[in-house]
Amino acid sequence: MKKKYGFVLVAAILLAGCGQKKETKVTTARPVKTTIVESRSVIRKDFSGIVEAVEYVKLAFRVSGQIIQLPVIEGEKVKKGQLIAAIDPRDIALQYAATKSAYETAAAQVERNKRLLSRQAISVQEYEISLANYQKAKSEYELSVNNMRDTKLTAPFDGSIEKRLVENYQRVNSGEGIVQLVNTRNLRIKFTIPDAYLYLLHAKDPRFLIEFDTFKGHVFQAKLEEYLDISTDGTGIPVSITIDDPTFDRDLYAVKPGFTCSIRFTADVGPLVQDSWTIVPLSAVFGESEGKKMYVWVVEGDKVHKREITVNAPTGEAQVLISAGLKSGEKIVIAGVHQLVEGETVKEIEK
Repeated sequence: MKKKYGFVLVAAILLAGCGQKKETKVTTARPVKTTIVESRSVIRKDFSGIVEAVEYVKLAFRVSGQIIQLPVIEGEKVKKGQLIAAIDPRDIALQYAATKSAYETAAAQVERNKRLLSRQAISVQEYEISLANYQKAKSEYELSVNNMRDTKLTAPFDGSIEKRLVENYQRVNSGEGIVQLVNTRNLRIKFTIPDAYLYLLHAKDPRFLIEFDTFKGHVFQAKLEEYLDISTDGTGIPVSITIDDPTFDRDLYAVKPGFTCSIRFTADVGPLVQDSWTIVPLSAVFGESEGKKMYVWVVEGDKVHKREITVNAPTGEAQVLISAGLKSGEKIVIAGVHQLVEGETVKEIEK
């Protein structure tokens, strides 16, 4: 009886095994977005800038005294040579009169001694002493003339009074600021670029498009004015540009120092780079935590292979400049790069 039950159990197990279907391993292609590597020499990059005055000065007297005239107010436009302020000249006038008298006396004495010396009535030494006294008196007189002139402060250029630093009838010292004068017609735009973008400034005829935050929708052309070749403190390269667009009407667009703007920088770096250099989307590039090497996934057939690349510099517009590792015409993955593994099968999806 036991043998009969054992036979039935074995038979049941065999029948169950025959009834099971054989499992088949199915490989699913991972969907990815791709792009074709292209060689491109025109690079665009966006920055933020601020407007500064080219001519900006804090005016001050060269002499001390009490202010008796301060006719300008903040925001007032002034012309070159216009009176800004004046100090009480009475003490300086007394000094001027004294030095003028001493100078005229010394000059007359030199003339007399010159005639006496020609007749050998005085010694050469006496004549030289009078000449030295004359030179001293002349210097003191010229200084007092300058001091008299410096009792009036005038505008060195056309501009606007940005700020009054003192009040009328206040006593001021020499060198103490009276007003801040800016030329609002002559402006520059300052901004900073990362050190990695320095090569872009070496491009032939780099161009800039400016859009002021206060005048959205109005774009103006600008040109490079100057920049430093090195970042002195590691914070980036200071760059200055000026607007040279004939449509930039200063009466219509009242741009002033302190205004902010967006800057679109365009540079043709073709002459600066090798023909083999390419540009790829930043999203295609990835690295590994254990090192500084950078890679992309290159699509060959329906599989991906990791390729080491050399990144020269970011280019803006979420792209990077590749100097080695890729060729124009190759296909790379631009989305989902961190989920892929070497040799994985992929399927392109529509962009």
